[in-house]
Amino acid sequence: MPDQNCVPQSGGTIVGQPWAQKLLGFDRVWPITTGEGIRVAVIDTGIDRRQPQMAQIHVQDGRDVSGTGTGPTDTTDCNGHGTGVAGIIAAPHVNDTLFEGVAPGVTIIPVRQTGSDGKGTTQALAAGITYAVDQHANVINVSISAGKSTASLQAAVAYAARHNVVIVAAAGNDGDSTEVSKISYPAAYASTYPNVIGVAAIDEKGQIASFSDTGNYVCVAAPGSNIVIPSRQSGYTTDSGTSFATPFVTGTVALMMRAFPALTPLQLRNRLEATADPPPVTVPSNRYGYGIVDPYLALTSVRDDSAPPPSAAAVAPLPAPVRPQPPDRHLQHVALGAGLGLVGLAVLAGLAVVAFRRPGARRPDAVRT
Repeated sequence: MPDQNCVPQSGGTIVGQPWAQKLLGFDRVWPITTGEGIRVAVIDTGIDRRQPQMAQIHVQDGRDVSGTGTGPTDTTDCNGHGTGVAGIIAAPHVNDTLFEGVAPGVTIIPVRQTGSDGKGTTQALAAGITYAVDQHANVINVSISAGKSTASLQAAVAYAARHNVVIVAAAGNDGDSTEVSKISYPAAYASTYPNVIGVAAIDEKGQIASFSDTGNYVCVAAPGSNIVIPSRQSGYTTDSGTSFATPFVTGTVALMMRAFPALTPLQLRNRLEATADPPPVTVPSNRYGYGIVDPYLALTSVRDDSAPPPSAAAVAPLPAPVRPQPPDRHLQHVALGAGLGLVGLAVLAGLAVVAFRRPGARRPDAVRT
């Protein structure tokens, strides 16, 4: 049945260049490529293209695997999370707008895996990954997580691996937890599948955000705290979480795919890790992976991409469970902060609070209502 909670949402205006955009400087690689011809599937809450900047991105028909839309092709975003993620990846340059996506030339394939309440299942996530592969996606952004591995989800990741499709997945927002139940999938598959890239989040100081998960499946980190994103319908807002760190890496991978079309998923991951900005710890680190993603170096460095990144250690298997796996739970978007911090968004925050892992977020000076 149709989603009954698709309420209007508007944001504010941007004041100054967003800090994440300034830090990564991905516009410097656009003379090389903007990712044209690369298909990026975004498995999330859908996409709202009424927002003027979002209306200009390249979008391929997608799929609703959640069963909450008006039909199988309904990818309307009734939450805002998916619109924000897609914007970070692909929002094009618009005059007088300081927000821009990493790879504005890519084509987005929206896969609606949850409705307005943010609830979904591992079965739907697996179906979304399989659908994206069948639609010839080159890279899949998964800014959601499941608390356990399932046969269907692992099979979908393996299916993507056989088709050389890269999956970039959020590490999760349970903080520095080592509990088996807090391991986030599909990001945790990075320890066994070379086509999976697990992404942690940093704050404005370059430190790992307090909410960002740790583990041997973290490959790289990216800005994820107080991130400017497009709102549904109009304007911009801010939010925090590994959900919003992930699309910065997805966009970078898309640029790399266009610049180096012969690279395998493992070689792409090797290059991404080897060109990351070194963190203040020994790498690989369970917190930073190999460091903070650097789009410019990822596109311009001369290296043997068949070689692992410097100081690489053999990837250890996931820790054996010390207690029985908990029952499967609803998937949770890993990064909607506690409230979007903008007047008029109380309804949206109320809808998402049950199903989203929401690290506390504050509203920076970059957005003004």
